[in-house]
Amino acid sequence: MIRNAIYITIFSCAFSSVFSQIQVGVKANYTLSFDKSQEIKLDDELDFLTYKISFLEQDISPVISGFISYSNDLIFIQGELGYRRIQSRFLYTNFSSLDDVVPILETKRTNSIIVPFTAGLRMEGIKFGAGPIFSFVINENQIFKSIESFEERSKKLKTGFRVGVGIELYQLHFDLNFEQRFDGVAESFYYRGDNKGFNAQSQFISFGLGYLF
Repeated sequence: MIRNAIYITIFSCAFSSVFSQIQVGVKANYTLSFDKSQEIKLDDELDFLTYKISFLEQDISPVISGFISYSNDLIFIQGELGYRRIQSRFLYTNFSSLDDVVPILETKRTNSIIVPFTAGLRMEGIKFGAGPIFSFVINENQIFKSIESFEERSKKLKTGFRVGVGIELYQLHFDLNFEQRFDGVAESFYYRGDNKGFNAQSQFISFGLGYLF
């Protein structure tokens, strides 16, 4: 009986100590894309140029996320859950009719739930960390529907990693992160059965401001 009481006391103290080091909060992120413009050309069966698609830029909407963090005097572990919308702009030119060669602007909108995990060192309220980031696509429009033999084979899960630094100041949390996506800007484009996507990996810089409860 006494032994059980000792075990319960030890467990309660340990749980209370761990729980006191867990914090939750909300955060707003502003993200910039550093993707360079790219271009692909599509030929017909006779190798004549038929279409040209140019990737122009990406716009990322501000992200509002919730996060939970465990930290002590040396390390921290943090998980987040947020919503992100990316607009990718392309310029499409059809050369099949030389009488009307006018570039057309197409915008691809991708809505995702993002789940980043970060772990690292914490010293005097300053954090240095890295970890994976997962993006679950919940909605994405199809573009270039007028191109014959063109299709998109989009993934529902996109992955990457990020590294960053953060500062805790009372209840406020500031961070700066670099994010590298493992997936290309638009690598899911297929023409006549062959992959013709933009395979250059996306790179983002994000600035975050959070409030710890």
